[in-house]
Amino acid sequence: MTNYSLRLECAATDAEDIESHVDAIADAFFDTDGLDQDIAIDLSQRTMTFSLVVDAPSEIDALEAGIGAVRGPLHAAGRGTPGWEDHYRMLRQEIEAETIQAV
Repeated sequence: MTNYSLRLECAATDAEDIESHVDAIADAFFDTDGLDQDIAIDLSQRTMTFSLVVDAPSEIDALEAGIGAVRGPLHAAGRGTPGWEDHYRMLRQEIEAETIQAV
């Protein structure tokens, strides 16, 4: 298994969505167990950047886990499946394997 650092940025299609749901999204994201995570929110740009570290066997598995960890909080904000993607769209996905240094 490898630790992968992910940055997933999404934008709300409506300013009211992000302003009224930011607390629920952040609470649900930080309640996700087993992750080292952070979130940055820019209300003026209507964007949220989710940063997390995922332990996974591959980049694909890490990305799937990361997207799931982001989608869950968006659902918690009242945007269930299907239809959450009508209110939030993914702008950017960055992933990189963390290097382990010998001690």
